[in-house]
This record gives sequence, C-alpha cells and structure tokens, in this order.
Amino acid sequence: MKFRFTRAKPFSALSRGLLLLLTSGVSTMTPAQTLQPQDFAELEQAIASIKTQAGLPFGSAIALVHNGKLIYQHHGGYADIQRRQVVSSDTAFYIASATKPFTALAFLLLAQQGKVNLEQSLQQMWPKQQFQHVDASRITLRQLLTHQSGLDNQPLVWASAYSGIYNMESMTHLVAASVPDPEAKLGEFRYGNIGYNIAGLWLDQTSDVAWQEQLQQLIFDPLKMQHSSARQSKAAQWPLALPYSLMKTAEPLYLQKTDTTMHAAGGMFATAGDLATFLLAQMPAAKSPLPAAVITKSQQAQISTDSSYGDFQRNGYAWGWYTGPYKGQAMLHHFGGFPGYSAHLSFLPEQQMGLVILLNEDLLSRDLNNLIADYCYGLLLGDSGTKTRVQAGFTKLQEKLAQLPQMKQAQQQKIQGRKTLLTLPRDAYRGRYLHPQLGEMTVSLNPQQQLVFRWGALDAVATGFDEPDTLRLELVPNSGDVLTFAVENGAVRQLTFSGMTFIKQR
Repeated sequence: MKFRFTRAKPFSALSRGLLLLLTSGVSTMTPAQTLQPQDFAELEQAIASIKTQAGLPFGSAIALVHNGKLIYQHHGGYADIQRRQVVSSDTAFYIASATKPFTALAFLLLAQQGKVNLEQSLQQMWPKQQFQHVDASRITLRQLLTHQSGLDNQPLVWASAYSGIYNMESMTHLVAASVPDPEAKLGEFRYGNIGYNIAGLWLDQTSDVAWQEQLQQLIFDPLKMQHSSARQSKAAQWPLALPYSLMKTAEPLYLQKTDTTMHAAGGMFATAGDLATFLLAQMPAAKSPLPAAVITKSQQAQISTDSSYGDFQRNGYAWGWYTGPYKGQAMLHHFGGFPGYSAHLSFLPEQQMGLVILLNEDLLSRDLNNLIADYCYGLLLGDSGTKTRVQAGFTKLQEKLAQLPQMKQAQQQKIQGRKTLLTLPRDAYRGRYLHPQLGEMTVSLNPQQQLVFRWGALDAVATGFDEPDTLRLELVPNSGDVLTFAVENGAVRQLTFSGMTFIKQR
C-alpha cells in the first residue's frame, strides 16, 4: 500500500483520549545513513493524506538535524486557514511546555555567572513571605526546576497560563499560598508548571531583566534565533500559526496567547528552523557560543521517573529535558501542548541527531508525532522496517479518524443531555464575582438565556451538570471544568471551580 496525498483537519486537547496509542514493531537496525529529500516523500504524502481525511489543512513544520547540519525541513498546510496563509520557514508556532528546556538553561547560565544560587530555598527567594502551608526552607530552586518541589498551586497556573489577570503583588500572594501536592512529596517527581512559574516570577522580582529578556540575551541572541520570542507582541511581527482543533469548527480557537499569558513554564513562539538551531547546540560536538559545560549539565538527570508518552520512554528528568531510551539510543526530549498547538523537541546526543515537529492542531498530535519521529529516526538509524511500520501506523490513524464524527456527536449529546439544575431563577446568578488575587469573573445572560462566564482572556457559555447549582464550563477549549454556586437563604453567595472561590458582589 502506498501513502496517499491528502489534507487534514485538527484535533484538540479535550479528546486526546479518543485516539489510542499506536504500537511500534521490531525491526533490524543498521548504522546511521545519509538521507536525501526524496526519502521523505512518502512521509509528506501520508501527513497530507491525514489532513485531507480530517478535512482541515492545519499547519505542520518539521526540522531534522544530523552531524551538525539541518538535513531536512518540511513546511505544509496553513498557518491561517481562513486567509490561506501557508506555513513557511518564517512561521512561528507556540511551543507551550517545550519552553522549559530554554528556561532551565537560562537559570543554569545565570548560575554559572554567579547570579543565581540553584540551592537557595524558596524561603530565601522570598524572605519576607510567610508560607503557611509548606516548609519553604526545605524547597530549593533546583527542585522547582526539576519538578520535585512537592508543591501544588492551581490558582497560580490558571492566572499565568489562562486568565492573564494578575500583577506582581497578587502573584507573590499566590506563591505564598502554595500547598503540598497530594500526589507527590518533596523530593518526588511530578511534572507540572508550578515550579517554573514560581522560578520565573522570582527572577522578575530580583533582576532588572525579566525572564523573557533573559532568554533573549542568554540563548536567542547568541544562537541567532531570529524568529523566537517569549513575548507574543514581538512574535506577532512574524507570520504566526493560529490554533485549530478537530473537535471544533474550522475557525481558529478563541483562546489565543497574549503577553500576559506567556509564562516561564510555557511561553515561547519559535520557528522550526530556530528550534533546530537550539537542538544543534545540544550536541556533544557542537560548535556553539553557549558554554559546553553548561549544556552538558543541563542534560544530566536530576531525578528518576518511570513513565512514557506515546513511543517515548521516560526514566529521568534533567534540566528541562526528559531522559530515556528510544530505538536503543539515549534520548532527551520535551514536548508541549496547548489548545490548538503541539510541539516536539528531541535529540539523540550520541548519534548527533535531533528532531523538531510543530503543529497548529492538537488532537492528532500524539499519534502524528509518534509516526513522524519513528520515520525520521528510523531512516537515519538504518531501521529496515521503518517504512512498513509507519505505513501501518498511518493506516490505523486513518481508521481512527474515520470514527471521529461519531465520537464528537456522542460527546456533544452527553454534554447537551445534562439538565441545568439551578435552584434559583437564572437572573439570580448574574453579577460580579471577586477573588482577592485572581481578579473578577462576570456572569451574564445571553439572548438564549444561557449563563455566560468571563474571566480575563477566558469566556464560556455554561452547560448543565448532574448536581444542583453546578455547571460545566469549557473555559479552556476541549477541557471541561465543573463550577459550583453556593446558595444560602435564597441568594447566591459565591462560585467555586478548580479549588478557586470567587465571592459574589452585591
């Protein structure tokens, strides 16, 4: 069977579970080989075929490096479907959590310069703050950057990544309100954004140079990454890939990044070419302006873990990099996901190989990225079974994609089938709700008499849920959250969701 050329629609974050993981076969490996552009023709045809079947020609960018050179680039689909703006080498994608290797490296570079002490405690970072729920004297900056701080702080995550409603004072209060993570003690690995959020905020408070400019000065400028930025306002000067989702319509997702929602755990736009330059700087034989000793340190695992994501095994976490075996080789990688976006960064240091995959669609990303990586690394490593295995994987993906309309319909029927069990007239729920650090959320009624919620960059029309005075909100596309009103003596007093309580104003 030959790969067929087609175009596709995007998938979204809410329904990642709709598609099962693809399995990889076992094949014979031979030494790394030199590849030509025509070697990737079948892969490009398969990607195009998936887009066609999906019905949405979202964008894709691939960059493959080997032995110090960029050996293959792919740019396909549209950055802006409505305006028919194609993806090019100048198109920047939001890379979400793939920002972490950059942030961690910036801290290591600052430590080398004597400007940061990675072993200082959280209490030393904020000596005037009272941490009522955790022993801040035992948590170090190193643990914050390697996901072993044992902290939980969902309000901080919501403010920095989604609502954008905060200032330095409110964020400092939120940091001090951190609580123990119920799923991981201090010194245990649990991945999340919190440690990087806190580290970035502290850097902003203690330095004349914001974390965004630290990345610019320490990494982007030395590596000549001219189309990379941690500020959306700067990235907006370039062609930007807009976010799309196969779970939604063909329009871009409403939730798009601004400067206030670009944070140290996930706040970069970059082109595939720039990210390839960053990967080249990671290689042992790299001739890079970045200090080799710091690059080496950034790749040293700081804590063990035992997990996987798709085809990628994870046995440790370094400074912004997962470590683990891939096709019998030592790999470092980090991925990023946000509604409408997916980013893949990986490299095999001993083989001098690295791969960048960027998509402005997220539901298909896990399967597509697995297959693209299997194909690229398989060919480079001389895996004789690569093309047959990847071809079978794309066939399975097409079969799953064919089931998507029924899955979407069933999901919508489930959501719309829930009754709205409000105990008061709907007008009673309208008004302003305030949180001392998280700002204002407003609740209004639209012409269809549906409750509409707005909080900073977020807004959603509520749907019913299974309990009284409880609603489902999709503030983040494809991700439902349950919100509950507190009603006392015939009046609405407050609302709570994701552990955050907003008080109704009279």
